[in-house]
Parts: sequence; structure tokens; C-alpha cells
Amino acid sequence: MKNIKNYAKNNIFIYNSLTNKKEKFIPIEYNKIGMYVCGPTIYNNIHLGNLRTFIFFDILYRYLKHLNFKVKYIRNITDITHLEFKFNLGNKPMEIIQKYLLNFYFILNKFNILSPNIEPRSTGHIIEQIINIKNILKKKFAYINKGSIYFDINYYNKIFGNYGNILNNIDINKEVNLNNKFLEEKKNYYDFAIWKKSNSGMNWESPWGKGNPGWHIGCSTMSNKYLGNYFDIHGGGIDLKFPHHECEITQSNIINNNHYNLAKYWIHTNLLTINNKKMSKSLNNFIIPNDIINGKLKITNYKKINPIIVRLYFLQTHYRKIINISNKSLINTEKNYKILFNILNNIKKIKPNLKTSSEININNIYKIFYLSINEDFNIPLLIYNLFKINKIIEKCINKKLNINLKDIKLLYSLIKIFLIDILGLKFKKKNKSINYNKIINKIYDIRNEMRKNKLYYYSDKLRNILNNYLNIKDNKI
Repeated sequence: MKNIKNYAKNNIFIYNSLTNKKEKFIPIEYNKIGMYVCGPTIYNNIHLGNLRTFIFFDILYRYLKHLNFKVKYIRNITDITHLEFKFNLGNKPMEIIQKYLLNFYFILNKFNILSPNIEPRSTGHIIEQIINIKNILKKKFAYINKGSIYFDINYYNKIFGNYGNILNNIDINKEVNLNNKFLEEKKNYYDFAIWKKSNSGMNWESPWGKGNPGWHIGCSTMSNKYLGNYFDIHGGGIDLKFPHHECEITQSNIINNNHYNLAKYWIHTNLLTINNKKMSKSLNNFIIPNDIINGKLKITNYKKINPIIVRLYFLQTHYRKIINISNKSLINTEKNYKILFNILNNIKKIKPNLKTSSEININNIYKIFYLSINEDFNIPLLIYNLFKINKIIEKCINKKLNINLKDIKLLYSLIKIFLIDILGLKFKKKNKSINYNKIINKIYDIRNEMRKNKLYYYSDKLRNILNNYLNIKDNKI
């Protein structure tokens, strides 16, 4: 089994958005992995689309740890939200942030998502962000206008010529918001802010006056601080590829004096759609996790959905494919959850064959499971193979296949590892119904034995208790 696990560790293939192809995963430093995932921007509840991303990287984190990699997992909190540009909040932005941050942690716990090793917040790294902005200005890759600072894309492209081409040849002319209210401050409409002037809401003192760091500079700063200027994995939702991740890469190449594009592997989860439209806060068509688990959605006929079933619902579709949420798909997922729930219980029902050798190749099952995940984290294939194993288990129960006690234990351990430790599924233990009548009758029998042995003091005490349930009339013994 150890050899299979080692083989799996050295043969992971994953799709790299940077190169637009599937690649063998080879860490920069042997047995150590640095992973940075863009966390939430806290000005509202996270929606189900955000949750899909956090669940996938939770699986990735669990699996890498299972393979005994030393993983340093960073997931940031963007708590500089530029709320004064969205709402008239006065001096309340930190109250708003605290409210939604607590809800974020509540949701992660409900969906059994592990905490990262470090969870830095943008507001805790203002000094480092200012230092990086100074560095970019000094190298003349940015300019100041009206107290704000913008990264100069034209100047960058004159030297490197790859902005907008790093992540899959994006046509920036189609992606940039031409209605941006700060467009007039920029030399070119695709320049992006690394410092924004602000005299209200959230702001800090800087060499350029009061303001706050731009969104992109925060992630570059925090990933560099905790993982260095070149690390293994940078992840997030596909909607972050442009402009966020493109801008991160561009400014990091300047900050770090290299052109390694910040991370070796860029991994993106695809969208969750509703009625075949992207789910997003900006379109105001998003579903918050609380509503689906509390039965407040028309799309689920107002039925409460177990959060672990929602987790499984996401895992049944490959992370690079779009998911369209529907009541029918959730109903099917609930059926699949029950099947998976019964696998471990079914193994316990198997009676080992003590006379013949096992007809099941446990090593082969291990290989199948590992290879499923290793092929670009094909969790749907893993789940399909779990269903196939369940059919084999049923044959063992029905004595159509022989299996010895050692292999039963190995099979149980294997299924538990993949279902619970790696996929993060939780199963409620069935409550055994209590037969109170049987208990009362047993106590009654014990009392009669006491009377026969002339233990009247204790038998009378039991009679007083039993009289609450039975009408006891003692005959002389």
C-alpha cells in the first residue's frame, strides 16, 4: 500500500491555467508545497459559487496532506472593500466586515472546510503594501494622478509585452470596464489602481496622502510575505483570472525582479450558474449558503438541504466544468449521498471467508482510487469508482465473492480515507431505536430473581419504580 501511495505522490497531473495544458505536478522544493488561494472580499455573504471554489481547494489541501506533503496553505481575507464607493456607510465599514466575516467562518464549518495554515487580512499588511507600491513607482512602472497611483501597462508592455497574455491570451479590450468612474485619471483605460485616494471610510496615511491599497496589490503582498516570491500553487475562481490574477502576475514580476509569474501552477475552478447565467453579486442573482441549508429557496421547493449533500453536489462535477444548479440535481445527489453513506455500513455486514483466499485485489482498488484523483483531480470519477466498489461489497455480503478478514479491514480503511478524510464527507450515525418495553421486562425479571433470593429491600425499590409502568401485584413466595 505504501508503494502505491508513493507512486500517487509522484504522479499527480493537474491543469495549469498559465500554460493552458495538463502538467505533471512537481513541487519547487522536494516534499514541500506553498499554496495561496484568494479568499473572500468581505462586503457581503459569500455565495454558492464562492463556496464551490473553497470546497475544491479544501479537497486539494486534504489530498496533498494525505500524501504526506508538507503543505503551507494561505487563504487571504480581503477586508479593504472600498465600501465607500458602493454604499454610504459613514464610519461603519469594520462593523459590516465583522458581520460577514463571522458568517464566512460559520459557513466553512457547516460545509466541513478545513482552516488554512495562515489566513492573513489585507488591513494587517498596509505597511508591506505601501513598500511594494514605492518599489513599483521607483522602477517607473506606475504613475501618480490626483493622489491615486496606477500601474502603467503601456510601459510594462514595451519592456515585457505580455500583459493580457499570461493567462490564456485574454483580449483585454473586451474585458475592461469602460464605464469605470476613475477612467479619466488613467493614461490608458486598462491601467489598474495600486493605491486609491480616499478621505472617507477606510483609509490610511501614505507618502501620497490618505487612501487605501488596490485590490490586486494585497494578494501579491500577502502571498510573497508568507510563501516567497515564487511558490507552487495559486488558486481561485475562473472569474478572477482577469483582471485580478493577471494584475497580480504583472505587478509581482516587477516587485520581485523576476518573470516567474508568481506561481508555478495556476488553478481555477469554473462557474456555478443559475438558470444558465453566471452567479455573482454584481448581477444580484446569487444564492447564499444559509438559504439553501435553511430551506428558503424556491429552486429547492423550500426544502432544507444538508450542507454535506451540497458539498457532494459540487464534487460530482469536475472542477473545471460549469455547474448549473437545479432541484433535480440536488435530489439525485441526496440519493448518491445515501449510497455512499451505506458503503461503510455494508462492509461491516461482510462475513469473512476463513477457508479460501480473498478474491478481491485491494491493491488494485487503491490504484484505481488514487489514479482517479491524480488525473486532474477527477473527483466525479472517484465517486463513480466508489459506487462500483459498493456493488463488489454487496457481492461479498451475498457470498458471491470471497474476502478474508485482513482485506475487509483494509477495504474499510481505504473507503474511510477517501470518503471522510479526503472528500470531507460527514455521515450522521444512525440512532438505534430503544425498546423500552424490553428494558422494563428485563428489570421485572431481575426483580423476581431478587424476591426468590429474599432480597426484599431491593426488590421493593424496583417495584416502586416499575409501578410507574406496570401494575405489579406480588404473590407470596
